[in-house]
Amino acid sequence: AAEELLRKSGIDFRAARKAANEVGAQLVLGDRPLEITLERAWELLTWKEKTDLFNLLKQGWQSSRSDDVEMLKTVDMALTKEGQDILQQYEEMLQEYIPTLLVPLIQERDIFLSLSMKSSMAVNGCKRVVGVVGRAHLDGVMQALSEDHSGKFKLLTRTRRRAAMKEKIFGVSKPLAQRLAFDAVVAAAGYAWWRTQNN
Repeated sequence: AAEELLRKSGIDFRAARKAANEVGAQLVLGDRPLEITLERAWELLTWKEKTDLFNLLKQGWQSSRSDDVEMLKTVDMALTKEGQDILQQYEEMLQEYIPTLLVPLIQERDIFLSLSMKSSMAVNGCKRVVGVVGRAHLDGVMQALSEDHSGKFKLLTRTRRRAAMKEKIFGVSKPLAQRLAFDAVVAAAGYAWWRTQNN
């Protein structure tokens, strides 16, 4: 059941590759990298929301295998035209339980996808770009394409960890410098303790 779900979840990427091959177009995968999306989502969550998310994931993990069949039926329905109602229900459920996740998972990615399409037009010097997006992002991307979001690529990919990696202390990234300083303090304290024990 899990393999079937994974196969269905990549249907938009396979459709994009097929469409690009058929017309001889360049395929640009313009979604924001998953690790950035997850980091931004995690940074936005409060401790209560992180606990709520953990509990929701735990419930999903503990659900019985018979739920897998039902989940596959729901995924099948969501991939059809009539399935828009199901996607709307999932978005409403997210809004109800953990509304903070709507921004990084849906809204920011809609803007990022639209910017990828616009930049692809500019870089390749073409007048048209064919964008294939998942049904859940279609309306948001269409709206974002009609709006001016220029200059937001950097903002939409910023995370605290990535920003800290760019900061330098004596030419070393800040997190590494902090870890080295911590290790040096621990080593000095350990050495001082050892000296007192052996004198």
